[in-house]
Amino acid sequence: MTTVHVPERQVDHNPAETSWISACPGGLWKVHRRWLGPRPKGDNTPMMGSLCKVKVRRKSENTSHTSSDEQESIANVDCSMQATSYPRTHDSVLQVPLDEWFLLRMGEGQCDIIEGCLEGMKAGEMCEFTLSAWDEKNASAICSDATIPQTESASGQQFLCFTLQLHSVTSGKESWQMTPGEKWTWVLSHKQWGGQRFGNGDIWGAADCYCRAVKLAITLHGQTQRNTKEMSQEGVEEDNDNSLPSSDAKEEDEAESSSDSSIPTEEEYKTVKAELHSNLSLCQLKLGQFGKARDSSIKATELNPKSTKAWYRLGQACLQLGELDESRMAFEKMLELQPDSASARSALKQVNSKLKDLDSKLSQRLSKMFN
Repeated sequence: MTTVHVPERQVDHNPAETSWISACPGGLWKVHRRWLGPRPKGDNTPMMGSLCKVKVRRKSENTSHTSSDEQESIANVDCSMQATSYPRTHDSVLQVPLDEWFLLRMGEGQCDIIEGCLEGMKAGEMCEFTLSAWDEKNASAICSDATIPQTESASGQQFLCFTLQLHSVTSGKESWQMTPGEKWTWVLSHKQWGGQRFGNGDIWGAADCYCRAVKLAITLHGQTQRNTKEMSQEGVEEDNDNSLPSSDAKEEDEAESSSDSSIPTEEEYKTVKAELHSNLSLCQLKLGQFGKARDSSIKATELNPKSTKAWYRLGQACLQLGELDESRMAFEKMLELQPDSASARSALKQVNSKLKDLDSKLSQRLSKMFN
């Protein structure tokens, strides 16, 4: 969850309490988690791709294990099940149903807060977590939900209290355990979810998806398919190699081709990675993170110098930061690629007007100094 540019989650499975910053559709929230009761033994904890059977409750209710809890949750989750479909909304901090068992797939980003709380948990375990608005401007609308009880700390800050119970969990993988093809599938899925969330006005959620995709894409560096020329040259060499019977060689080639089918070529990898950085920069522009939007746009233009969207967003970010020369360069570059762009021409005109005003003011100051 980096590149949304919030502090990294502190990864330490031993402390009784830990805190981090998570994003929901309405903004950023500080999460504080603590374990409830003795911790079970074992190392089967949720990882990427794990399907988790969980229940979230308001802290004001009775959260201890009861016989009714066990009766309503007899069956363990298995890999054939599907994650619970639940629409993300600005009207709630948590993007999951409350007071009922549901299935959540780790890594899909349905609710960043719950995924963070599940990290390091074991089947049958419970934790308590509290939420406080990281940006108070985002808190007022979300906390207006009267169905969620609010508690006031000694400092007067409002926070929300919940408990999370993990019933059972399927196996998953850490990113370093995944094959390049598995990673690429996740990258494309996050990119698609990011576009859907952006279209629904869920800017924080879209940024989170693009960040997850970028993090995985970085680990694929150097693991893309070899380019067509290298593959065809090797094909000629293999045709001249008589060490294997023709039928065996054919089967081996087919198996290798099949295993590589989900791995991107270097060109595909750079194109998608450039689009991710460009899309992330748009989210950051809308969130007012202009410095980060500039950095993301620069990465996009380096990966794909012909991306007009990336150059335009770089120009917008630099304009907001007052970096007028850099902004003008970006808009001029976009016009080289797309001469009929009215938006780029209008933006360039705005930049030139600001530069002219600055030159005029500088001339006036110099005139006063020498008169």
